[in-house]
Order: sequence, then structure tokens, then C-alpha cells
Amino acid sequence: MRILEKGYMPNNTPIQIEDWSEDYSFKPYGSTIGAYPKSNQTLEGQFRPRLNKEFRFQLEFDSYEEALEAIYSLVNGTSELIDYEEHFSGQKEFLVCV
Repeated sequence: MRILEKGYMPNNTPIQIEDWSEDYSFKPYGSTIGAYPKSNQTLEGQFRPRLNKEFRFQLEFDSYEEALEAIYSLVNGTSELIDYEEHFSGQKEFLVCV
């Protein structure tokens, strides 16, 4: 995995575009966004978001261009992670934590 772009959202959430295509041939170049927001609540169970602790929030796009457009919107504050719910690739119950 290579990190192609890095930044911070207005609330200081670290965010990056990742290229997994060298590790997984089925993944398009630069199509993954990894963000690390602090959870606004605790979910029960092991390896689940905890209140005020960072967790991985992964978004999958069809192309690097789509991911780049999304990260720019997230970094400049014109959109929020939840706005990309349809691209979220994790457990759907994690959506309530952003």
C-alpha cells in the first residue's frame, strides 16, 4: 500500500488516499480513502469504535479521480464523511460513530 495524498479535515481528522492496486490487482489505482475520525460514541464488542478514540473509516471509489475529488471536499470542509455513506466499506453500524 502506498499513500498518495494526505491531509486533515477541518476537525483535525487525518485523511489519506491510498493505492492498494500493487497489493490487490482487483483494486483500481488510488481508489481508497482512509480517514481516522474520533468516534462520537462507544460500540459494544472487541475491536469496535470507542468514544473519543480514533478508528479507521474507509471509503472505496471507482477511480483515483473520484477519490481525489472526495478528499478535496472533505479537507476543505464542503462535505463530511457521512456524505459518502454509499462508499463506506466497513461495518455499517460504524456509520453512527462519525
